[in-house]
Amino acid sequence: MSLLLALGLASAVSTADLQANTVYLPAGQPGQRLALHCVAPPQATRHAALFVHGASFPTGLASGFEFAPGDSWLAFMARRGYLACGLDFLGFGNSSRPPAMVGAAGAAPPVTRAPEAAREIARAVDYLRTRRGMATVHLVAHSWGTIPAATYAASHPQALASLTLFGPVVPSRDDDAPITDAWWTITARQRYRQLRFERVLPKGVVLLEPAVTQRWTAAFDASVPHVPGDAPGALRIPAGPVADIAAAEHGDYPYDPAKVAAPVFVVYGDHDTVVDDARAATFLARFTASPLKWRLRIDHGTHVMHLERNRRSLYRSVAAFIGTVEDGQR
Repeated sequence: MSLLLALGLASAVSTADLQANTVYLPAGQPGQRLALHCVAPPQATRHAALFVHGASFPTGLASGFEFAPGDSWLAFMARRGYLACGLDFLGFGNSSRPPAMVGAAGAAPPVTRAPEAAREIARAVDYLRTRRGMATVHLVAHSWGTIPAATYAASHPQALASLTLFGPVVPSRDDDAPITDAWWTITARQRYRQLRFERVLPKGVVLLEPAVTQRWTAAFDASVPHVPGDAPGALRIPAGPVADIAAAEHGDYPYDPAKVAAPVFVVYGDHDTVVDDARAATFLARFTASPLKWRLRIDHGTHVMHLERNRRSLYRSVAAFIGTVEDGQR
């Protein structure tokens, strides 16, 4: 009985130790700040994994989402000895809302474009190196976040130990109308329905984790300020990422992939609607300066595989890539 009690207490302690703590960084604009959510490993480390989110929801709904206490992608990496942090870009999560997010949508250009977001990544990396003493930083980006992440990597060729691009935005034949508004709206329920990918998956197949079905919608709704006068439940989302996605789908990126000198990993699910095998291979081939390139398709996964039942396959694949990079640097 005493052994079982000890094991239970140890589990409770480890879970408590793996809770995210939020620090705020200056965003370079008056009155604006960036939220960086970090989970520290049980032992001291000099290695960090920095996660950046996609176009519509922040760290707390992505790499930091807890399926159970102490069970998130950030916590997974912390258990493997990394200081695991997730950055909320301006206009998302716990970071500041730019003034344009309060005014009329058509009164300003799209908020939070990739070059600006890349500068925000730079602030997070600088914090990890100078304030937290990290010798290496591995950048893990999802969806739209892969655009500012690669933009940062291309302009800071020696700053990153590796670059993981999960579900990257690749050129396609889409021909959407230009994005000119500062922000757009969606309800939390509408976004949750999109996460189910019912038009993509076989009929009756649900890949989302039960915790997402139970708690994600309410958490998303609570993560965004509700502006008086907006439609009930409407959440204002920065439109810069959508504008970047539209440009990337036409092959227009704010970076030169040949200038990315870090090892690059492109990973995606077989039901991803943004990238497939052929386009991923063509996309990755453009990173000609990278000393190590991995490409992996994980079956039974969509564009939001980090919220699905096979998420640990994604977690372990990214950890294996990062571990391989570190083995090669010793």
